[in-house]
Amino acid sequence: MNAFAYRPLAGMVLLACAGPAAACADIDCSPPLTLQLQAEQCGLTGLPFLSPDNDTRITLALLAREQGLTTLAAADSDGKTQPLTVPFAVSDLAAPESAAASADWLAQAQALGVDPSVLQAAQQRADGWLEGRCALNRPAAASAFLQALSQAGLSTEEARALAEARLVLLGQCQADGLPDYAALPTSAAAAPYRDYLLAARAFYLGDFAEAQTRFAALSQQGSAWPQQTALYMLARVAINAAQANALDEYGFFDPTKVDALQASEAAQALDRYLAAYPQGQYAASAKGLYRRVHWLAGDGAQLTADYQQALAAPQDMTLWNEIDLKLLADGKGSADPRLLLAQDLRRLRPHVEGETRWQPLTAEELATQQAALTPAAWFDYLQLAQRFYVAKDYAAVAATAPLPAGQSLDLLTFSRQVLRGMALMALQQWPAAETHWQQLAAAHPDALQQQLIELAQALTLERAGKVAQLFAADSPVTRPALRDLLLRFSAPAPLLRQVAQNGQLPTELRNTALFTLLYKDLQHGQYRDFVTDRALLQPALGTTPFDLAPFSQGARSEEGYACPALADTVATLAKQPTAQARNCLGEFIYRQGWDESPLGAKPGATLLGGAAEPFAGAAQGRLALYRQVIADAKAPQDQRSYALFRAVNCFATSGYNHCGSEEIPKAERQRWFLTLKKQYAQSPWAQQQKYYW
Repeated sequence: MNAFAYRPLAGMVLLACAGPAAACADIDCSPPLTLQLQAEQCGLTGLPFLSPDNDTRITLALLAREQGLTTLAAADSDGKTQPLTVPFAVSDLAAPESAAASADWLAQAQALGVDPSVLQAAQQRADGWLEGRCALNRPAAASAFLQALSQAGLSTEEARALAEARLVLLGQCQADGLPDYAALPTSAAAAPYRDYLLAARAFYLGDFAEAQTRFAALSQQGSAWPQQTALYMLARVAINAAQANALDEYGFFDPTKVDALQASEAAQALDRYLAAYPQGQYAASAKGLYRRVHWLAGDGAQLTADYQQALAAPQDMTLWNEIDLKLLADGKGSADPRLLLAQDLRRLRPHVEGETRWQPLTAEELATQQAALTPAAWFDYLQLAQRFYVAKDYAAVAATAPLPAGQSLDLLTFSRQVLRGMALMALQQWPAAETHWQQLAAAHPDALQQQLIELAQALTLERAGKVAQLFAADSPVTRPALRDLLLRFSAPAPLLRQVAQNGQLPTELRNTALFTLLYKDLQHGQYRDFVTDRALLQPALGTTPFDLAPFSQGARSEEGYACPALADTVATLAKQPTAQARNCLGEFIYRQGWDESPLGAKPGATLLGGAAEPFAGAAQGRLALYRQVIADAKAPQDQRSYALFRAVNCFATSGYNHCGSEEIPKAERQRWFLTLKKQYAQSPWAQQQKYYW
């Protein structure tokens, strides 16, 4: 589910979902590079097969795509269509208004002489609401008003004043931000548009009684656009009045608090509008609003029938959001096979403790649905999915038939084969899994399926210890994002050296490989390797995505502590480590801000890049270096005092180690502090240090 409160985007957006049981993905997290949801990851994935880990709206989108009723693509902020990247988030499908629509209202406003400052402010507010009556106050609605103004025969000044008044209203839903419109034009031609703005102002403020009165009056007189729009808005007013007391401050709905009289009035208002304007400007919207009325009335049977009809026509995220929120949110089943399929898939997710709206789908319960799930292949697929996700009978799933030669990869066929491949991976039958994905790749998958197959191949070869194959000339994986992640976290040193020197590979990959190699040489104490690997530095590798310049850093002398060039420091560590060399490597890490890995956080064990670290030696932060100096009784006083100073400050000011992974008892940190203050009282570091944490 995905329930949003009526809040501006700048404020808190409440998601009525948590954990894998929910249908919505966390809006702040990226889709994880995996084929199966795990408890430690945030949000749901978007994968082009019938996966329980897909948001239910993505399931509906996949079914609609299979029927040719929608296309799956992303849209950037300009409304331009872009291919989806697998895995994707449900928000990637929630495209903003098209670029054409956006350009329309801006061009219309400019043509009417709207002040640029008014236009700029309107642009900033344009998409501030996601749900509710305030979401209606968006550019598309303003565009209709502006278009009507341009054809209303108004004077230039009248049209400009009314246009500016409408744009001041755009995105506004609070009294302190709305104008009173006292000075608007009152000529016979301008009056209907002024009256519309007064009614709209009342509506967006939530004063439904005034809005109803004003729209009712306007629907009986005035010019064509204000009259038709007012008649349509009467239904909107009644719907919002009906649910006004049924929504709490967070947007949660209580059906017992619906105003039944207003809900009935909304239905009648829709009837009146469609009777007057059967092909009107808002006819399609009005027909869709019957679904809202039936939902408010608690008429589940009629609502299901409404959605069955809607699912037979071209669709988009608006419809899928509706279904998710108003029909599937309670976790109950549905008489429609498509919706039953979506609900059953949700019930195959890992169950969250305390979840009461649904329980895992058992084989016995599924058997009772056989007659309802049509076509029969859907029932067969759910049986297979239940064995995989709930029963975890991977052997049974792996034993299913491979893809027959020459068979096309429709949604259901592809989904069955993905489950089979995942089962082979779960059984760690890596050669069989590798062959399986190769066969799917050769079966002419579409663009989204091909991306999933690449991800599956990358995961398989990584887990099989064959990461090097992913960088060969005939690699089955070419997506830069997958290769980049594998270089950072799963590539052994020989492969990193090979990639860094391979002029046939993109410069960005080579840059990543060399940076990772040099960084991990230092992190894992492979100092002799660093001395050799540093010779691979070359200007042609540039600074994207990593700046290689730090590895060529010269001598540093800051804050009273002098260090030689990094190369000299590491050369000393490679031959005969000294206290200064250890401190200076720590100083280098500190100055580069590498207490947090510049490679990013290593993915979880189930994600791409989550295989065991291939580098020899334990990874260590700079605290480990300081502790080696502290433990060295023969270390010079200036070096040991500096190490104590830095070690103490590794825990400032939270008490948590931000210089490595070691957990140091507070008593030991206190001893460091006392040793510094007593044994090295005359050192600048003792004099500078006031506290321990």
